[in-house]
Formats: sequence, structure tokens, C-alpha cells
Amino acid sequence: MSTPCLRLERAINKMVRDLAVPLTLADLADAAHYSPWYLVRRFQSRYATTPQAFLWRLRLETAASILQWQPAMAIGKVALMVGFSSAATFSRAFHREFGFTPSEWRKGAPAADAWRDRNLGDHSYKPGAAIVGTPADYHWSFAEVDALISFEDWDTERVVFIREVGEYGCNLDLLWKRFRKTCTMYGIAPTRRYGLIWSDPATTPSGRRRYDAAQLIAPSVRIPRGLGEYKLQAGRWAVFRHHGPTDDIGPRWRDLMLTWVASAKVVLDPSRPRVERYAEDQYLVGHYELCLPLMPE
Repeated sequence: MSTPCLRLERAINKMVRDLAVPLTLADLADAAHYSPWYLVRRFQSRYATTPQAFLWRLRLETAASILQWQPAMAIGKVALMVGFSSAATFSRAFHREFGFTPSEWRKGAPAADAWRDRNLGDHSYKPGAAIVGTPADYHWSFAEVDALISFEDWDTERVVFIREVGEYGCNLDLLWKRFRKTCTMYGIAPTRRYGLIWSDPATTPSGRRRYDAAQLIAPSVRIPRGLGEYKLQAGRWAVFRHHGPTDDIGPRWRDLMLTWVASAKVVLDPSRPRVERYAEDQYLVGHYELCLPLMPE
């Protein structure tokens, strides 16, 4: 995994938060506190593309996720959620980018399934070594997941975080160790912690997946240099509570995202991250909650 530039990541956060509205280069530059010219230069240096091209791809990848999560949602509504003016314009762009139509993606056409499998790769949603071949290493049914789901309304919370870009998997344990060490170094006492998941591994290649190791902090705490700040916005959440080793998190995300979401009567909010929640320092002792942001009803 790689450690990204926090100022460029502010521009990407802006893209995620405002996918449904037109965004200019000036809007993105303002979020990063760069001039438009310098933002383009930094993006090309870091990501080998322009901010506009990155945003275009992000809109389409997010749309692919929504199409999978919400199989009954009209394609025109999906198009509006990611900033396209019509279903026809969106469908043409989707086909041009991926080589298959939104309908073919939903139906599981061979080309669409192959694309998803390439994105998931060898690590996404896979169990860690501690549970491979054990009774915990199996696919849960909708009913098994649904039995552990509750719904909560959260207030806005301020968090401090470290972000990495790359594969999702048990390698994230190293990020959490570094984050805890950094918080200790700066005198930030352990409190409720969050893993913020910004990318869908079924639609985003591993080299561009974003994950934040984050912790709740008080409004009065000054953010140390090198750490990011994010406001986890108020809203409604579906919360899956589980007790198990960290090696179990990937398969449980798989069951939640690929089995439960499409059949549940919920609509996910693509402008907020999916969240792993840990009370105090519970990451290493097996108590965790997987939380999905929901659109208002």
C-alpha cells in the first residue's frame, strides 16, 4: 500500500461527497488548497491522470457499485446519483468505459463477471490464515447476516486518520499498528476507532482503493502534522455486530455487501464511507461492527 498526499486526497474526498453535482477544476483545487494548474500537475505526477479523468472514472465505478447494491433502482436514477443528466448519456459512457452496458452488468454477463473478478483479485474478501479451513470459513446466508443487523442514527463526529491506498485485506493490520503508534506518539488517548472504507473492491482496482484508520477526537484537539481530519457526517446506519478474529472481517464484508445488501430494503449512501467500528481498542480482540451508510427514506 502507498501513503497518499493528504492535500490531493482532500480533492478526492470532495469528488466522493459531491458526485451528484457538477464539479469544476476550480472546485477541486479549492478543496486541496492548490491552484488549478498545480492540482493538475500534482495529479498527473501522483496518479498519471488528470483530476477530471479521475472524477469521470470515479463516477462510473460508483455507479457500477450502486447498480449491484440496488438491483431494483432505475438506471436513470443511478445516473443522476453520480452526476449524469440522463440514462442514455450514462449508459453510453458506462459501455465505453467498461465494455458492457449497465443492464449487462446487472444481469451478470460474462464480460461483466470477468471484470468484477479481476477487480476482486486474490485478496479481496478472503479469510486470513487463522480461519482458513475452519468452521468460520464459509459464506453466510441472507438470514444469518440479517439476524445481526440493527439500525442506528449517528451524530456528526470529528475523527483523525491515516490513509493508505492499495489492496484491502489482512495487510491493513500493519496500518492499524502504525496508526496506534502515531496516536501514542502525539499523546492522543485511545477512544472509539473507525476503519473508513471508501472504495468497493468489486468495482475499484486494488491500486486505487482508499482506507482510513481513524479515531474519534474532541473538537478542541489539534490535528498533528501528517494526520488527516474528517467529519463523519450524521445520518442513519445499518450496523452488523460480530465477534471474531480480524482474519474474519473480509469474509463478513463479503457476506454483507454481496449477499445482504442487494436483498435488503435499504439504499446505501455513496457519499459516505462504509465503516468498521471498534469500541476503545477492540481491533485486536475480536469485537467489531460493520456499518453501512443509508440514504434518508
